[in-house]
Amino acid sequence: MRRFALLFTLVAAAASVWSPAAAADAQLKLAPTGRAAFPDRSFVLTLPGGVSTDPSRVRVTENGDQVTDLTATPAGAAQKTATVLVIDASDSMRGTAIKDAVRAARVFARERNPEQRLGIVAFSSTVTTLTPLTADQATIDSALSSTPRLQAGTHMFDAIASAVSMLEHEQIANGSVVVLSDGADTGSRIGLETLAAQAKTSGIRIFTVGLHSSSFDITALKQLAAGANGEYSGANSPKDLAPIYQQLGSRLAHEILIRYRSHSDRGARVLVGVSIPGVNNLATAEYVAPRLRATDSTAGSDSFWRSAAAMVAVSLLAAVLLGIATLMLLTTRRQRTLRSRMQGFVSLPGDIDTRAWGATLTSGLINRAERSLEHARGWEAFKEELEVARVSLPAVQVVLLTAGGTLLAFMLLYAWGQSLVLALLALGVPLGVRAAIKRAAFRQRRLFGDQLADNLQVLASAMRAGHSFSGALAVAADDAAEPARRELQRVVADEKLGVPLEDALRTVMRRMDNYDLEQIVLVAVLQRETGGNTAEVVDRVSVNIRERAELRRMIDTLTAQGRLSRWVVSSLPLVLLTLITLINPAYMDPLYNTGIGRVMLALGAVLVIAGSFAIKRVVTIKV
Repeated sequence: MRRFALLFTLVAAAASVWSPAAAADAQLKLAPTGRAAFPDRSFVLTLPGGVSTDPSRVRVTENGDQVTDLTATPAGAAQKTATVLVIDASDSMRGTAIKDAVRAARVFARERNPEQRLGIVAFSSTVTTLTPLTADQATIDSALSSTPRLQAGTHMFDAIASAVSMLEHEQIANGSVVVLSDGADTGSRIGLETLAAQAKTSGIRIFTVGLHSSSFDITALKQLAAGANGEYSGANSPKDLAPIYQQLGSRLAHEILIRYRSHSDRGARVLVGVSIPGVNNLATAEYVAPRLRATDSTAGSDSFWRSAAAMVAVSLLAAVLLGIATLMLLTTRRQRTLRSRMQGFVSLPGDIDTRAWGATLTSGLINRAERSLEHARGWEAFKEELEVARVSLPAVQVVLLTAGGTLLAFMLLYAWGQSLVLALLALGVPLGVRAAIKRAAFRQRRLFGDQLADNLQVLASAMRAGHSFSGALAVAADDAAEPARRELQRVVADEKLGVPLEDALRTVMRRMDNYDLEQIVLVAVLQRETGGNTAEVVDRVSVNIRERAELRRMIDTLTAQGRLSRWVVSSLPLVLLTLITLINPAYMDPLYNTGIGRVMLALGAVLVIAGSFAIKRVVTIKV
């Protein structure tokens, strides 16, 4: 009995001595995490298995000096902490492999801290998000309640890239990706080196788990883990997955997130050391403090041109020069040519002379552009539209300024959003210019139509006073307001130069898009061929035009609600889409980043546009 008591005492003493030694031999690991911008620093400290400590006991040094403003919190309970599980769902996982993989994922979900968000992605020839980042255990259990559908292909790198993008989109401060695969990547669009560099830049660790099989690629998994500050774990059989995932889940749940503000010099190589009382080893990490670029006073003469002040100065200078150039173009005096002198007396194709204007410029750009556009389809109609809209700029100048504005908008949008799709919004510049011109021309034509009845009344009164039809037109033109004055004077000038009166009136009818003038054309033809009481006929035409104008105004009033409803119904989906995207981007992410979502967006846009045109067709009534 005494011998047994002595043996028990020796064993207890050995255990008491061994326990501190085990703690002393435990290994701490330190890795950078997140996108902290210098001088802010962010690291995650991994504790050995079976070791726990109060975060306030953590000590951090840089090159041997104690850091200040240190914050150490449990990583699992910290905000902006998340993990994404990436599970191989290729055909090679068929059978017990995929079942044990899902079971291991459930074990990981149970081991995680309840506040830690979890996302799940499955991959084969396609990448499927089983659940986005969430801390809701019911949602996670629902996603892992059944095995994912297996397909051929192993786009492993694309799936990891999707998980990294998921963490980046949520601006996760401490993000991890756990990848399970039993094969080699086939067909991914992103390469291993690029993927590892992206994860390392974002401060996201990648832990890889390899399930041994005939096509198993251990090299790629190890390189990926090493390049992204993670670790590789191997499983000889599917039954080994659950213990591996349990250990990873417990480890990530008990890490410590370290944040502080560095006081190291720019450009210096910094050795970070982290220690915990009771653990002998020192966890270390090394980085080089980035140098100042734009504001570095020692950078020499180039520092000014890289500074924000230089950017503002150059932008202001460019704006001033652009304004001066625009002012010079707008105030350039035109030379009087035969074409410009005759345009006041006769309707010529292309009344605006741009050659004299172009000749005043130092380059031949305007002349070459004019010559290249002369034979373009619709060019003469465009020039006539500008004249009707009373745009003083020559047509070629409008085209060049619009092209320059479109190119500038494209460059600015691409520089701002780094997206070609966003830059294509610059195509709205020419569409907006065209819409503005057509709107201005429509206002001039509508004003001409409103003035027509009064001008015909003056025409009839002048004919009763003894004037001929042509003389009465001259009297009406002198008393008319713009734009009727200009158009009637054009008719009088054409008639004086020998153009038949009905042809001159038809030209104005086409320019003003006013078919009420067709009746005046008939009056002019009858007056020339048969004579008669033309004044009385013009009076009746004036009365008819007034009644049709009143009918048009009544129709506009009755259809105002329908026209307003068209714009409200057409703009409501776009406004709601924008507001929801700004308020909750994660909610709209599947609509923008999945194939079915993009198809739905395109279909919705087509339906909205079709509905808008349908409403327009209903409320547009021609009189």
